[in-house]
Amino acid sequence: MRAHNVMEDIVSKYLDEMFSMRFDICTCDICRQDVMAYVLTRLSPKYVTGDSGAVNTLMEQVRAEQSSLVLKEIVNAVRLISEHPRHQKGQDHEEAYQLLMKQIKIDRGADFSQYRDRVLKRRIALRMRAHEVKSYSEYLQVLIHTPEEYEHLFEVLTINVSSFFRDKSVWDQLRDEVFPEIIRAKRAQHGLKKIRIWSAGCSHGEEPYSLAILLYELLENDDAGIRVEIIGTDIDKECLRQAEKGRYGLESMKGMSPHYLRRFFIAVKDEFQVVPHVQAMVKFKDCNLITDPGIDAVDMVICRNVFIYFNRSLQEHLIMKYYDALNKDGFFVMGNSENLLGEARHVFKVIDSMHRIYQKIETKRR
Repeated sequence: MRAHNVMEDIVSKYLDEMFSMRFDICTCDICRQDVMAYVLTRLSPKYVTGDSGAVNTLMEQVRAEQSSLVLKEIVNAVRLISEHPRHQKGQDHEEAYQLLMKQIKIDRGADFSQYRDRVLKRRIALRMRAHEVKSYSEYLQVLIHTPEEYEHLFEVLTINVSSFFRDKSVWDQLRDEVFPEIIRAKRAQHGLKKIRIWSAGCSHGEEPYSLAILLYELLENDDAGIRVEIIGTDIDKECLRQAEKGRYGLESMKGMSPHYLRRFFIAVKDEFQVVPHVQAMVKFKDCNLITDPGIDAVDMVICRNVFIYFNRSLQEHLIMKYYDALNKDGFFVMGNSENLLGEARHVFKVIDSMHRIYQKIETKRR
Protein backbone atom coordinates (compact mmCIF):
# COMPACT_ATOMS: atom_id res chain seq x y z
CA MET A 1 0.00 0.00 0.00
CA ARG A 2 1.30 3.46 -0.84
CA ALA A 3 1.74 5.99 1.93
CA HIS A 4 -1.61 7.42 3.03
CA ASN A 5 -1.90 10.92 4.49
CA VAL A 6 -4.70 10.65 7.03
CA MET A 7 -4.63 14.40 7.64
CA GLU A 8 -5.56 15.00 4.02
CA ASP A 9 -8.69 12.87 4.41
CA ILE A 10 -9.74 14.73 7.55
CA VAL A 11 -9.15 18.18 6.05
CA SER A 12 -11.11 17.15 2.95
CA LYS A 13 -14.06 15.97 5.04
CA TYR A 14 -14.16 19.13 7.19
CA LEU A 15 -13.85 21.27 4.08
CA ASP A 16 -16.78 19.49 2.41
CA GLU A 17 -18.93 20.20 5.48
CA MET A 18 -17.91 23.85 5.61
CA PHE A 19 -18.34 24.51 1.88
CA SER A 20 -21.82 22.96 1.95
CA MET A 21 -22.89 25.77 4.30
CA ARG A 22 -20.96 28.68 2.79
CA PHE A 23 -22.61 30.69 0.04
CA ASP A 24 -20.69 33.90 0.70
CA ILE A 25 -17.39 32.63 -0.76
CA CYS A 26 -16.19 30.92 -3.93
CA THR A 27 -16.27 27.13 -3.54
CA CYS A 28 -15.01 26.18 -7.02
CA ASP A 29 -12.49 23.35 -7.51
CA ILE A 30 -9.57 25.77 -7.87
CA CYS A 31 -10.29 27.54 -4.59
CA ARG A 32 -10.95 24.24 -2.85
CA GLN A 33 -7.58 22.86 -4.00
CA ASP A 34 -5.83 26.04 -2.85
CA VAL A 35 -7.48 25.85 0.58
CA MET A 36 -6.46 22.19 0.90
CA ALA A 37 -2.87 22.94 -0.09
CA TYR A 38 -2.62 25.90 2.31
CA VAL A 39 -3.99 23.95 5.26
CA LEU A 40 -1.84 20.85 4.70
CA THR A 41 1.37 22.91 4.61
CA ARG A 42 0.53 24.26 8.07
CA LEU A 43 -0.24 20.91 9.71
CA SER A 44 2.05 18.16 10.92
CA PRO A 45 3.13 15.67 8.21
CA LYS A 46 3.58 12.87 10.75
CA TYR A 47 0.11 11.36 10.26
CA VAL A 48 1.10 9.24 7.27
CA THR A 49 0.93 5.46 7.19
CA GLY A 50 1.59 2.68 4.72
CA ASP A 51 -0.42 0.21 6.77
CA SER A 52 -3.97 -0.05 5.42
CA GLY A 53 -5.18 -1.62 8.66
CA ALA A 54 -3.95 1.35 10.68
CA VAL A 55 -5.77 4.06 8.70
CA ASN A 56 -8.99 4.11 10.73
CA THR A 57 -7.17 3.98 14.07
CA LEU A 58 -4.84 6.78 13.05
CA MET A 59 -7.76 8.85 11.77
CA GLU A 60 -9.54 8.64 15.12
CA GLN A 61 -6.29 9.62 16.87
CA VAL A 62 -5.87 12.66 14.62
CA ARG A 63 -9.47 13.76 15.15
CA ALA A 64 -9.02 13.57 18.91
CA GLU A 65 -5.70 15.40 18.93
CA GLN A 66 -5.91 17.89 16.07
CA SER A 67 -9.56 18.73 15.27
CA SER A 68 -9.52 22.22 16.77
CA LEU A 69 -6.24 23.10 15.03
CA VAL A 70 -7.46 21.73 11.69
CA LEU A 71 -10.68 23.74 11.87
CA LYS A 72 -8.77 26.88 12.83
CA GLU A 73 -6.44 26.53 9.85
CA ILE A 74 -9.34 25.83 7.48
CA VAL A 75 -11.12 29.00 8.61
CA ASN A 76 -7.94 31.03 8.08
CA ALA A 77 -7.34 29.44 4.67
CA VAL A 78 -10.90 30.01 3.47
CA ARG A 79 -10.69 33.68 4.44
CA LEU A 80 -7.31 34.14 2.73
CA ILE A 81 -8.14 32.28 -0.49
CA SER A 82 -11.59 33.87 -0.86
CA GLU A 83 -10.01 37.32 -0.56
CA HIS A 84 -7.27 36.51 -3.09
CA PRO A 85 -8.44 33.74 -5.46
CA ARG A 86 -6.14 32.56 -8.26
CA HIS A 87 -8.91 33.11 -10.83
CA GLN A 88 -10.83 36.23 -11.76
CA LYS A 89 -13.55 36.97 -9.24
CA GLY A 90 -17.04 36.10 -10.43
CA GLN A 91 -20.24 36.95 -8.62
CA ASP A 92 -19.91 39.39 -5.74
CA HIS A 93 -21.28 37.17 -2.97
CA GLU A 94 -21.47 39.96 -0.41
CA GLU A 95 -23.36 42.24 -2.77
CA ALA A 96 -25.82 39.41 -3.50
CA TYR A 97 -26.27 38.82 0.24
CA GLN A 98 -27.00 42.51 0.86
CA LEU A 99 -29.56 42.53 -1.98
CA LEU A 100 -31.23 39.50 -0.39
CA MET A 101 -31.46 41.21 3.00
CA LYS A 102 -32.79 44.38 1.38
CA GLN A 103 -35.53 42.39 -0.35
CA ILE A 104 -36.49 40.69 2.93
CA LYS A 105 -36.89 44.13 4.49
CA ILE A 106 -38.99 45.39 1.56
CA ASP A 107 -41.23 42.33 1.44
CA ARG A 108 -41.71 41.65 5.14
CA GLY A 109 -40.51 44.77 6.97
CA ALA A 110 -37.96 42.74 8.94
CA ASP A 111 -34.72 44.69 9.23
CA PHE A 112 -31.79 42.42 10.06
CA SER A 113 -29.17 44.93 8.91
CA GLN A 114 -27.62 45.30 12.36
CA TYR A 115 -27.76 41.65 13.32
CA ARG A 116 -24.67 39.45 13.16
CA ASP A 117 -24.10 38.48 9.53
CA ARG A 118 -22.24 35.33 10.56
CA VAL A 119 -25.29 33.98 12.37
CA LEU A 120 -27.76 35.07 9.68
CA LYS A 121 -25.72 33.57 6.85
CA ARG A 122 -25.43 30.24 8.65
CA ARG A 123 -29.19 30.07 9.16
CA ILE A 124 -30.10 31.26 5.66
CA ALA A 125 -27.80 28.52 4.36
CA LEU A 126 -30.12 25.91 5.90
CA ARG A 127 -33.00 27.13 3.71
CA MET A 128 -30.74 27.43 0.66
CA ARG A 129 -29.71 23.82 1.04
CA ALA A 130 -33.34 22.79 1.42
CA HIS A 131 -34.05 24.35 -1.99
CA GLU A 132 -30.76 23.11 -3.48
CA VAL A 133 -29.73 26.58 -4.65
CA LYS A 134 -26.11 27.62 -4.92
CA SER A 135 -26.17 31.39 -4.46
CA TYR A 136 -27.94 34.20 -2.63
CA SER A 137 -29.22 35.42 -6.01
CA GLU A 138 -30.92 32.08 -6.64
CA TYR A 139 -32.45 32.08 -3.16
CA LEU A 140 -33.75 35.60 -3.73
CA GLN A 141 -35.63 34.25 -6.76
CA VAL A 142 -37.12 31.53 -4.55
CA LEU A 143 -38.48 34.19 -2.19
CA ILE A 144 -39.84 36.28 -5.05
CA HIS A 145 -41.63 33.39 -6.74
CA THR A 146 -42.55 31.41 -3.60
CA PRO A 147 -43.59 33.94 -0.91
CA GLU A 148 -44.60 31.17 1.51
CA GLU A 149 -40.89 30.40 1.87
CA TYR A 150 -40.69 33.47 4.14
CA GLU A 151 -42.44 31.55 6.91
CA HIS A 152 -39.80 28.82 6.79
CA LEU A 153 -37.00 31.37 6.59
CA PHE A 154 -38.21 33.28 9.64
CA GLU A 155 -38.45 30.04 11.59
CA VAL A 156 -34.70 29.44 11.20
CA LEU A 157 -33.71 33.10 11.53
CA THR A 158 -35.43 33.52 14.88
CA ILE A 159 -34.47 30.15 16.47
CA ASN A 160 -38.02 29.56 17.62
CA VAL A 161 -37.24 26.46 19.63
CA SER A 162 -38.39 26.43 23.22
CA SER A 163 -40.17 24.44 25.90
CA PHE A 164 -41.92 25.09 29.19
CA PHE A 165 -39.61 25.75 32.15
CA ARG A 166 -36.50 25.45 29.99
CA ASP A 167 -33.42 25.33 32.26
CA LYS A 168 -35.26 24.20 35.40
CA SER A 169 -32.83 25.71 37.91
CA VAL A 170 -33.52 29.21 36.56
CA TRP A 171 -37.23 28.74 37.13
CA ASP A 172 -36.62 27.39 40.62
CA GLN A 173 -34.77 30.62 41.46
CA LEU A 174 -37.56 32.76 40.08
CA ARG A 175 -40.19 30.83 42.05
CA ASP A 176 -38.27 30.65 45.34
CA GLU A 177 -36.39 33.96 45.46
CA VAL A 178 -37.32 36.56 42.86
CA PHE A 179 -41.10 36.33 42.65
CA PRO A 180 -41.59 36.29 46.44
CA GLU A 181 -39.59 39.53 46.63
CA ILE A 182 -41.70 41.14 43.91
CA ILE A 183 -44.87 39.99 45.67
CA ARG A 184 -43.71 41.39 49.03
CA ALA A 185 -43.05 44.76 47.42
CA LYS A 186 -46.49 44.79 45.80
CA ARG A 187 -48.22 43.95 49.07
CA ALA A 188 -46.62 47.01 50.66
CA GLN A 189 -48.01 49.31 47.97
CA HIS A 190 -51.22 51.29 48.30
CA GLY A 191 -53.89 51.32 45.61
CA LEU A 192 -53.76 49.10 42.52
CA LYS A 193 -51.29 46.24 42.90
CA LYS A 194 -50.13 44.80 39.61
CA ILE A 195 -47.15 42.70 38.55
CA ARG A 196 -46.08 43.34 34.95
CA ILE A 197 -43.47 41.20 33.21
CA TRP A 198 -42.00 41.53 29.72
CA SER A 199 -40.96 38.26 28.05
CA ALA A 200 -38.83 39.53 25.15
CA GLY A 201 -38.28 37.17 22.24
CA CYS A 202 -40.99 34.83 23.53
CA SER A 203 -41.13 32.56 20.47
CA HIS A 204 -44.23 30.31 20.66
CA GLY A 205 -45.17 31.47 24.16
CA GLU A 206 -43.83 28.74 26.43
CA GLU A 207 -41.81 31.23 28.46
CA PRO A 208 -44.60 33.73 29.30
CA TYR A 209 -47.00 30.91 30.11
CA SER A 210 -44.36 29.37 32.40
CA LEU A 211 -44.12 32.71 34.21
CA ALA A 212 -47.91 32.83 34.52
CA ILE A 213 -48.08 29.33 36.00
CA LEU A 214 -45.52 30.15 38.71
CA LEU A 215 -47.20 33.42 39.65
CA TYR A 216 -50.66 31.90 39.68
CA GLU A 217 -49.60 29.30 42.24
CA LEU A 218 -47.80 31.86 44.38
CA LEU A 219 -50.77 34.24 44.40
CA GLU A 220 -53.83 31.97 44.37
CA ASN A 221 -54.25 32.12 48.16
CA ASP A 222 -53.03 35.68 48.50
CA ASP A 223 -55.62 38.21 49.72
CA ALA A 224 -53.71 41.33 48.66
CA GLY A 225 -55.56 41.55 45.34
CA ILE A 226 -52.40 41.49 43.21
CA ARG A 227 -53.09 41.22 39.48
CA VAL A 228 -50.63 39.83 36.94
CA GLU A 229 -49.98 40.91 33.36
CA ILE A 230 -47.33 39.19 31.29
CA ILE A 231 -46.52 40.56 27.83
CA GLY A 232 -44.75 38.27 25.40
CA THR A 233 -43.15 39.91 22.37
CA ASP A 234 -41.50 38.50 19.26
CA ILE A 235 -40.68 39.58 15.72
CA ASP A 236 -42.25 36.44 14.23
CA LYS A 237 -45.98 37.01 13.71
CA GLU A 238 -46.69 33.34 12.99
CA CYS A 239 -45.13 32.35 16.31
CA LEU A 240 -47.30 34.89 18.09
CA ARG A 241 -50.43 33.55 16.41
CA GLN A 242 -49.59 30.09 17.71
CA ALA A 243 -48.74 31.46 21.16
CA GLU A 244 -52.13 33.16 21.44
CA LYS A 245 -53.84 29.79 20.89
CA GLY A 246 -52.00 28.35 23.91
CA ARG A 247 -51.90 24.83 22.49
CA TYR A 248 -48.71 22.77 22.47
CA GLY A 249 -47.35 19.42 21.35
CA LEU A 250 -45.30 16.92 23.32
CA GLU A 251 -41.99 18.54 22.32
CA SER A 252 -42.85 21.70 24.27
CA MET A 253 -43.79 19.67 27.34
CA LYS A 254 -40.47 17.84 27.79
CA GLY A 255 -39.27 18.20 31.36
CA MET A 256 -42.67 19.49 32.46
CA SER A 257 -43.60 18.66 36.05
CA PRO A 258 -46.53 16.17 36.12
CA HIS A 259 -48.12 18.47 38.71
CA TYR A 260 -48.10 21.44 36.32
CA LEU A 261 -49.22 19.28 33.41
CA ARG A 262 -52.26 17.99 35.31
CA ARG A 263 -53.19 21.33 36.83
CA PHE A 264 -52.60 23.84 34.06
CA PHE A 265 -53.20 21.97 30.80
CA ILE A 266 -56.13 20.22 29.16
CA ALA A 267 -55.34 17.26 26.91
CA VAL A 268 -56.80 17.73 23.43
CA LYS A 269 -56.00 14.68 21.28
CA ASP A 270 -52.18 14.64 21.12
CA GLU A 271 -51.77 18.27 22.25
CA PHE A 272 -52.13 20.24 25.46
CA GLN A 273 -54.18 23.42 25.91
CA VAL A 274 -53.24 26.02 28.54
CA VAL A 275 -56.14 26.46 30.97
CA PRO A 276 -58.16 29.68 30.45
CA HIS A 277 -57.34 31.36 33.79
CA VAL A 278 -53.59 31.12 33.05
CA GLN A 279 -54.00 32.05 29.39
CA ALA A 280 -55.85 35.21 30.46
CA MET A 281 -52.74 36.40 32.35
CA VAL A 282 -50.67 36.59 29.14
CA LYS A 283 -50.83 39.00 26.20
CA PHE A 284 -48.76 38.89 23.02
CA LYS A 285 -47.42 41.69 20.86
CA ASP A 286 -45.41 41.95 17.66
CA CYS A 287 -42.14 43.76 18.46
CA ASN A 288 -38.75 44.24 16.81
CA LEU A 289 -36.51 44.60 19.85
CA ILE A 290 -34.13 47.00 18.12
CA THR A 291 -36.47 49.38 16.32
CA ASP A 292 -39.82 49.23 18.13
CA PRO A 293 -40.72 50.80 21.48
CA GLY A 294 -40.50 48.35 24.35
CA ILE A 295 -42.92 47.54 27.15
CA ASP A 296 -42.78 50.20 29.87
CA ALA A 297 -43.21 50.04 33.64
CA VAL A 298 -42.47 46.37 34.16
CA ASP A 299 -41.25 44.56 37.27
CA MET A 300 -39.19 42.08 35.30
CA VAL A 301 -37.71 41.71 31.84
CA ILE A 302 -36.76 38.20 30.83
CA CYS A 303 -34.79 37.96 27.59
CA ARG A 304 -32.96 34.68 27.28
CA ASN A 305 -30.82 33.38 24.40
CA VAL A 306 -31.69 36.28 22.10
CA PHE A 307 -28.44 38.27 22.16
CA ILE A 308 -26.74 35.81 19.80
CA TYR A 309 -28.19 37.83 16.91
CA PHE A 310 -26.74 41.19 17.91
CA ASN A 311 -23.30 42.74 17.80
CA ARG A 312 -21.83 44.12 21.01
CA SER A 313 -23.04 47.71 20.59
CA LEU A 314 -26.61 46.57 19.95
CA GLN A 315 -26.46 44.22 22.94
CA GLU A 316 -25.45 47.17 25.13
CA HIS A 317 -28.21 49.31 23.65
CA LEU A 318 -30.82 46.63 24.21
CA ILE A 319 -29.84 45.94 27.83
CA MET A 320 -30.12 49.64 28.63
CA LYS A 321 -33.50 49.69 26.89
CA TYR A 322 -34.58 46.99 29.34
CA TYR A 323 -33.14 49.02 32.21
CA ASP A 324 -35.32 51.98 31.25
CA ALA A 325 -38.37 49.73 30.95
CA LEU A 326 -37.99 48.41 34.51
CA ASN A 327 -39.69 49.82 37.58
CA LYS A 328 -37.61 50.67 40.63
CA ASP A 329 -35.81 47.53 41.88
CA GLY A 330 -37.02 45.59 38.83
CA PHE A 331 -35.33 42.35 37.76
CA PHE A 332 -33.59 41.41 34.53
CA VAL A 333 -32.99 37.78 33.48
CA MET A 334 -30.60 36.78 30.68
CA GLY A 335 -29.63 33.46 29.08
CA ASN A 336 -27.01 31.33 30.81
CA SER A 337 -24.37 32.08 28.17
CA GLU A 338 -25.01 35.86 28.07
CA ASN A 339 -23.42 38.66 30.08
CA LEU A 340 -23.95 42.29 31.02
CA LEU A 341 -21.93 44.68 28.89
CA GLY A 342 -20.77 48.27 29.08
CA GLU A 343 -22.81 50.67 31.19
CA ALA A 344 -25.17 47.88 32.24
CA ARG A 345 -22.50 46.48 34.57
CA HIS A 346 -22.83 49.64 36.66
CA VAL A 347 -26.61 49.96 36.77
CA PHE A 348 -27.57 46.38 37.60
CA LYS A 349 -26.54 44.45 40.69
CA VAL A 350 -25.97 40.72 40.55
CA ILE A 351 -28.63 38.64 42.27
CA ASP A 352 -27.58 35.24 40.92
CA SER A 353 -24.53 35.14 38.64
CA MET A 354 -24.98 31.48 37.71
CA HIS A 355 -28.52 32.01 36.45
CA ARG A 356 -27.90 35.53 35.09
CA ILE A 357 -30.46 37.26 37.31
CA TYR A 358 -29.90 40.97 37.99
CA GLN A 359 -31.70 43.83 39.73
CA LYS A 360 -31.98 47.45 38.66
CA ILE A 361 -29.99 50.01 40.62
CA GLU A 362 -31.40 53.53 40.70
CA THR A 363 -28.49 55.70 39.62
CA LYS A 364 -27.62 58.60 37.36
CA ARG A 365 -27.00 57.36 33.84
CA ARG A 366 -23.51 57.96 32.53
